[in-house]
Amino acid sequence: MVGIDIVSVSRIRESIENAAFVKRVFTAVEQNYCNKRPNSAESYAGIFCAKEAAVKALGVGFGTGIMPTDIVVTHAASGAPVLKFYRSAAELFKPYNSSVSISHDGDYAVAAVELTAKGETK
Repeated sequence: MVGIDIVSVSRIRESIENAAFVKRVFTAVEQNYCNKRPNSAESYAGIFCAKEAAVKALGVGFGTGIMPTDIVVTHAASGAPVLKFYRSAAELFKPYNSSVSISHDGDYAVAAVELTAKGETK
């Protein structure tokens, strides 16, 4: 299963001026990562897209008991993004392995998430 999302970086730049939005959507780990980046709005936009793409891959949305902070984007030592799932999302994503790709270009950020059943081979 694959999910994809795209967002305008300028839209997220506006949104992150609202502390309530930031707290509702991004964990402290994600905020710390983004705030250290040269273009924090671009990083916030990429992480936002990854969360949206994850629920789209699952075929649900954030109105179904999953909160945006239940999906956390961290980064491997190589810098590659990694999805981690907590609370209600942990149970829904439990049968799957996930991979995520995030990209930025100009005023847009995009993310794709692939879910494969655990034990499935390609």
